[in-house]
Parts: sequence; C-alpha cells; structure tokens
Amino acid sequence: MRNVKLSRTRTQNTIRNFSSGLIKQILNIILPFIIRTIVIYYLGAEYQGLSGLFTSILQMLSLAELGFSTAVVFALYKPISEKNTDLICALVNYLNKVYKIVGIVVLGVGLALLPFLGQLITGYVPENINIYILYLIYLFNTVISYWLFAYKSALLTAMQREDIVSNIQTVTTVSIRVIQIIFLMLFKNYYVYILVMPIGTIANNIFLQIYSHKLFPQIIPNGKVPNSIRENLNKQIKALLISKIADTARNSLDNIIISSFIGLSAVAVYDNYLYIYSGIRGFFLVLVSAMQASVGNSLVEESVDKNYKDLNKFTFFIMFFTGWCTVCLFCLYQPFMQIWMSGNEKMLLSFSGMSLFCIYFYIINMNNTVNLYLHGNGFYWQCRWWYILEAVMNLCLNILLGYIWKINGILIATIITLFAFNFMPRTAVIFRDYFKRDKKEFLLNHFVYFIVTVAIAVITAMFISLIPTGGLIKFVIKSIAVAFISAILFIIAYRKNQYFAGLTSILKHKFKL
Repeated sequence: MRNVKLSRTRTQNTIRNFSSGLIKQILNIILPFIIRTIVIYYLGAEYQGLSGLFTSILQMLSLAELGFSTAVVFALYKPISEKNTDLICALVNYLNKVYKIVGIVVLGVGLALLPFLGQLITGYVPENINIYILYLIYLFNTVISYWLFAYKSALLTAMQREDIVSNIQTVTTVSIRVIQIIFLMLFKNYYVYILVMPIGTIANNIFLQIYSHKLFPQIIPNGKVPNSIRENLNKQIKALLISKIADTARNSLDNIIISSFIGLSAVAVYDNYLYIYSGIRGFFLVLVSAMQASVGNSLVEESVDKNYKDLNKFTFFIMFFTGWCTVCLFCLYQPFMQIWMSGNEKMLLSFSGMSLFCIYFYIINMNNTVNLYLHGNGFYWQCRWWYILEAVMNLCLNILLGYIWKINGILIATIITLFAFNFMPRTAVIFRDYFKRDKKEFLLNHFVYFIVTVAIAVITAMFISLIPTGGLIKFVIKSIAVAFISAILFIIAYRKNQYFAGLTSILKHKFKL
C-alpha cells in the first residue's frame, strides 16, 4: 500500500491556507469592483444586472453537482489520516466520473431554459445585446469546469493544501480581470468582456491538474469505491442535495425574483450592495475554508471535550471580528455607496435596506463555526428535513415579502429563514449527535455577542455622526474613526471574556489557531 505524506501540522496548514486565501479574497474584491464600476459607467446598470441574473441562474443549475465534492472531501478525511492511498484514488475516481455526468446534466438543463429566458427579465434590455448568446457563454463557462479537472480541487482541499487552489485562482483571476478591464476600456463591448471568462476557467483547471499531479503523483483517478462506503456516500449526497437547494435558494433566487418583480436596474442596485457584503463575507469564508480540513482531522484524532473547547474558542474569535465588521458596515456602507455611485440616488438602497444587509451579514457569519463541525462530522443526513424547510420557506417568503416590500422584503425573508431554519437546527444537531451536551450556553454566548454588537454599532454611529460627510478624504477619515472607535469598544466589552487572552495571543503569533 502506497503512503500519502502530510508534512505539516493542522495549525501550519490552517495558517498557510488562510494566508493564500486572504490574498485571493483581497484581489477578488478590488478587481471586480473596478470592473463593476467600468461596466456601470461605460455601458449601464442593465449590463451589470444581466451579469447578476445569469450568474444566479447558473448557480441554480449547479445544483446538479448534488454536493458530491463535499461528501467526497468528508469521506477522504479518514483514509488520508490512515494513509490509505488506494481508497483515496478510488474516491477521486468516483468524483471525476460524477463531474463528467454533472457537466452533461447542467448543459442539458441550461439549454432547456433558453426559451424561457426572456420571461425572467422585466424592464429595459440593451438593444445591442442578444441575451441568448450571452447566456450560452455563461453556460459554457460553467460546464467546461466540470469536464476538465475540477475534482482536483476537492483532493487538494482534503489534503489541507487549499493554498494551492487559492494561489492558482489568484493568478488566473488577476490575469483575466486585467484583460477584461483593458478590453472594456478599449472596445466598450460587453461580448468581448464576457468571452474572456471561459479562457480563465480553462487555465485554472489546467494549472490545478499540473500542480496536483506534482504534489501527489501517486493520487490518480483509479479503482472502485467499496460498496459500504458508496452506500454511506449516497446517503450523505441525498442530504447534501437538499442542503444545496436551500443554500442556492438563499443565494440565487433573490436576483431572479428582483429581476421578475422589479427589473434589471433593481438587480444592479441589489447586486452592488451584495458585492460589498460578499467581499467582506469572503474573508470569513477564507478562514473557515482554511480551517475545515484541520477541524475534520481533529474530529478524527482528538477528544470530544477538546473539540468543544475549540468550538467555543473559534466562535469567540469569529464573532469578535464579525461584530467589528458589522459595525463598520453599518457606519460606512451608505457613505461608500454614495461615493461609488457618484451620488446617484437611483443606485442606492434606503437606510432600512442597508441596515438589513448588515443584519444579514451578521446572521450568516453566526453559522461559521457550526458549519465547521457539521461538515467535519458529515451530519448532512440529520439536517435533511431542515434543509427542505429552509428552501421552501425562503422561496415562499421571498415571493410574499418581495411582492410587498420589494428588496427589503427579500432581505427580511432571507434573514428569517437563515436564522430559524439554518442556524438553530444545525446547532441542535451538532450538540445532540456529537458534543452530546446542552446547547443553551452556546446560544447564550451568541445572544451576548449580538447585543454587544448592536450597542457598539449605535454608540459608534453617534460618535462618527459628528464627522462631516462628502468626498473621498472625509470618507477615509470617517473610516479610520469607525474602525478605531469600534475596535476599542469591543476590546473594552470583551476584555474579561475567558477567550479574549487567547485572541490576543493569536494575533501576536500570526493567527496561530
């Protein structure tokens, strides 16, 4: 039996993965921001609305992936720990074959949607644009990844080498984004801009194959997964399908419903706010993603008590920075959008809409540590009915509240379903089936974190209201003031928390978790 060597500790792997992911996330914020600005100012908000709509549709189509990669990554933790290379190769082979089939399914369903595409768009559509051609380019960009080497990403993630995935994505993304910016400014042609995307996707997959083979040449798609493992995989995949439906309903239906009820311009407005939200949210996803394989390994090798202590430590760490980021968002969201959109009121949400985005940001980050231990334990089947309820309720509330209160209603619907049908039941599952203890202490801690965040947001907003607004320089001054004041208030609020000393130690030692 061939061996798979994992040369670094969980901590080292987490730090390395986080560092590379952080660089990728920063660039993923800056470059799309530049592109969005160029698209809106050179072409119009409707073009950005089309991009948001097509992206959402194809996210829905990607449900065909069924969560296979997530299930396989979970299944890989044990054979990697046991250095069972034969089983690793069999699991990789299984995922590779599945992805080929998924690509065909996505292509077929995507083509079947073509006749109905026009019905998803309300309002003005640029005359020089063929929405069907654009959609086909987006569809090809999605399908080609499944047909190439996307399964290599799952392997590298399970091997705690997500830094390789991040570094490759960083290089290809930067290259493609720069080319898109140049083409947009030179030609002012949306077709040229879109055609560059598949090139980046192909390049990303080729590099994944090259580096994966270089690091793990012994891991090749070969062999058959034993029936006992396959049966468990199929069970997990069924649950993950339902989970993915719920996640997709939350992440993708918003733009589709806005486009149907209000129009492409409203999609562009919502999408711009969502872009800022997603950019900051992305930093937390980078951290969680960097930690996932390490937590999975810890669940295999460490005691329940040790992992419970880690859960509380990680939760405090993440909610401390979630609270700080939420306060900064609350105080700076609208001033930034005013500068970005040059004071165009049509491209701005109301204060209530902006505030709801801040609540959405806070609530979704409450799930970070819960999901770490849910995915690490593979508790997908246990949550299957809650996944269904979340998807159904999110769809129903989106339509109902979206019809009544437009964008605000859609945000309220998302917040309600995210808390009631996602965070709460997932928390209940990991405490019932793994930690086997009462969840009240964990929930009480979250309540305290939320109250502290709200109080600090109000106090900080009162302080910075004294600073004049208008112009980039004043915004920079206000940003520094918000970041500094809120940080001081959080430190004062949590200075006696049992995990605060650990947080300061982490910061001093370069995020050693």
